[in-house]
Amino acid sequence: MVFRSALQAILVMGHAVAIDSEIISDLVTSSTDEARALDIKNQDFWQPMLDSAETAKMSSAYTHLSVYEEIESAVLLLPEENTHVRGLLEEGLRRLRRADQLVFQQALESSEVASQQLLAGPQDGSAFSFMTGGQNYFAQAIRRFVGFGRYGERLGKQVHQRQAEVTPVLRGAVAVTGNVLVDCREGSKLAFDVLKYDIYNSGVPKTPDVAKSAANRLVDAIAETRHNFMQGVISAAGSLAQDSENKEIPPTVTVTRALVNGLDLPGSQKDKTNLFHF
Repeated sequence: MVFRSALQAILVMGHAVAIDSEIISDLVTSSTDEARALDIKNQDFWQPMLDSAETAKMSSAYTHLSVYEEIESAVLLLPEENTHVRGLLEEGLRRLRRADQLVFQQALESSEVASQQLLAGPQDGSAFSFMTGGQNYFAQAIRRFVGFGRYGERLGKQVHQRQAEVTPVLRGAVAVTGNVLVDCREGSKLAFDVLKYDIYNSGVPKTPDVAKSAANRLVDAIAETRHNFMQGVISAAGSLAQDSENKEIPPTVTVTRALVNGLDLPGSQKDKTNLFHF
């Protein structure tokens, strides 16, 4: 009798599994849309960070090499009488190099984390286990039926995981923010001092054009370094905010938005987004 009751319970549980796959899944979002939506959200979180990091790495490691060389050449070409201007350029270049190094290291860390997470894809530990999860199965089925089900639970866990993964990156950025911004501000000031030195100071030697050209390159490079650094921080913070705000968006809407935004439709990107504004 006991054996028969246990067998009946197992059959009922197996029948419930069949019901979930054959009936409940027809009444809620398809598992395909759920999986695609989770992947889209993972991509939307990490891809902007990776793009910003790669841009910052490229500028710091390669693009600014020509700026370094131009400033160094200008310093060597300056006559002895332009000692003050030479010192300004040398110190400005030192500030740029130091800021670029910090930005490169920060971008390298961000790039590695984002690349790893994009390669791994959204982590999912929600597989059903008859031995460990069966007792909660009917509650999970009900939550799925009313719209708060397994997708929401999986997404919530993944959002929490992404927050945990990106937090050290943001902490690292905060730790060097002061140094980067100070060097950028001071380096830019030194470059402008070069440009106006013989204008606002009487009785000083005329600043050669080669020095002014180098100073203008220094101003542009420093502005680019500052922008790349701040863009990396903004991308990470924006991904965090968007990830949290969009948790309640149904998976079908997430997939549809991604499809529409990928189409070459007339109108601006804002117009495309507003098609599915809720």
